[in-house]
Amino acid sequence: MLHKYNVFLAVDYFNAKILFTAQSSGELTQKILKAIENGALKDDGAVRMYRTSQTSYQAIQKLMTAYNLPFHEAAKPKEVQDEDQPNVLV
Repeated sequence: MLHKYNVFLAVDYFNAKILFTAQSSGELTQKILKAIENGALKDDGAVRMYRTSQTSYQAIQKLMTAYNLPFHEAAKPKEVQDEDQPNVLV
């Protein structure tokens, strides 16, 4: 199960665009720290970090590109109709 969620993302503070991706949290942290040191990040390096699967990451990227959506819109969980509980978020 741990290996299923093997993509780590750093997203800007407003959850609009993906800044960095990595295969581990350590690698992602290093990328963020280097960007802060170089002054490459706005908002004093404030980012949000996420972990997801490769499949979800590809779907998010496709939606962001095809429909010009911000990350928070493309990454919304889809609603699934369940017989026992309607409108359950997955």
